[in-house]
Amino acid sequence: MTLPTSSRPPGSISPIRTLRLRRRLPVVLLAILLVNQVFNPARIWVGVMLALAAMLGMAYLWARQLRDHLHGTRAQGGAWILAGDLLSETFTVQNQSSFPALAVEVVDHSDLPGYKPDWVATLDVRGTQTYPRQGRCQRRGVFTLGPWELRAGDPLGIFSVSVEYPEARSILIYPRAMVLPDLQLPRGDAAGASRTQRPSQLYTTTVASVRPYVAGDPLRAIHWRQTAHHGEFMVKEFDLEPSGDLWIALDLDAAVQQGDGARSTLEYAITLTASLASEMLAENRRVGLVTQGRLIPPQPGQIQLWRILEVLARAEPVSGAPVTRLLDDLRPNVGRGRTVLVITPSTDPVWIGHLLQLANQGNAPAALLLDAPSFAGEGGVEKEPGDAAAASAAMRGLLAEHGVPSHIIDSGFQFRPVHTITRTRTELRTLSATGRVIRVEVSEEV
Repeated sequence: MTLPTSSRPPGSISPIRTLRLRRRLPVVLLAILLVNQVFNPARIWVGVMLALAAMLGMAYLWARQLRDHLHGTRAQGGAWILAGDLLSETFTVQNQSSFPALAVEVVDHSDLPGYKPDWVATLDVRGTQTYPRQGRCQRRGVFTLGPWELRAGDPLGIFSVSVEYPEARSILIYPRAMVLPDLQLPRGDAAGASRTQRPSQLYTTTVASVRPYVAGDPLRAIHWRQTAHHGEFMVKEFDLEPSGDLWIALDLDAAVQQGDGARSTLEYAITLTASLASEMLAENRRVGLVTQGRLIPPQPGQIQLWRILEVLARAEPVSGAPVTRLLDDLRPNVGRGRTVLVITPSTDPVWIGHLLQLANQGNAPAALLLDAPSFAGEGGVEKEPGDAAAASAAMRGLLAEHGVPSHIIDSGFQFRPVHTITRTRTELRTLSATGRVIRVEVSEEV
């Protein structure tokens, strides 16, 4: 049975206030006494009915006051959060009614794993209570905080009160950069001033050498001073320098992913991508990212890092999108003279041919191979150790035959944070003896 409530206007974020009859026995008993009085009148039944009606009336008035005058707010601390950080929120409950609230439950319906900020407040008349809550953000992704509600009632438990706050806000948890294994990534060739052993027909600021003119050479490449010295047309050849631009091709194909949760090829690949992007951008290199459905051209700086981390935070497995198609989509955008690193658990050698096509455009390919069979055992399916080693060794051997450097990451690789940051934040704590709320400065490493 639901008694009159204040409805939520369309498009509003006003709380939904509800008063319900929790126990029907007093009402049923009052009805029975009323019928009995009609057919068998007696003064004793009148007294019992009046007492019961007074009790119901007082309980209803108490509950209605709480329904209309309980208010709650929640505030999140911090603007951005990395996986492993503590999420901090502060809940405040106010009782502006003329009756005390003996027990107000704060019930949260957030979907952040491992985060349960539920608690119970006791409020005097016109009282306020603030309570800070924390939870460890166990994994990257997009989650919601809320909706949430306040639950209360009269002291006899006859009526229940609910004040629902239906708004829910999204929270984006970024993946954390970790220490990478010792990767020796090749560098593509781009026009510039650093001397290499391969001359270029591109026009740069540095001349590597001169050679005799060959039919078809452009006139602007002629070195006139050397022409006068040798008595024949001489043509300039220019240097190439190693390019700092890096393309990371992250394979999100659902068909090749193995493992569950944090110990899966997907999460390892995302952590590797975030770590590599952070490391390369810290070296002032330009980094780009391509995944199934997203492409971020190479750019330098911290803003680029947050662009990449946002894509990684939202990344999910994609069905029907093999890494071969990913590399084909990258081909018209990669240009030349770039480093192209593929991060994939795929053991299908077909994609190596597509990677070599990018190499034929003048790019330097490399691969980070996730040892998929070793992750398959994380889900409870035992794999023969030799099978995992053989599959990874075969892929790495094939890449080595084509001059493509590679590195294998298995499920036993332990990630360590690149560095820890000590930061200070303010917490609100309630003294158990007096109930007074005080501010405490807390230092923590993240």
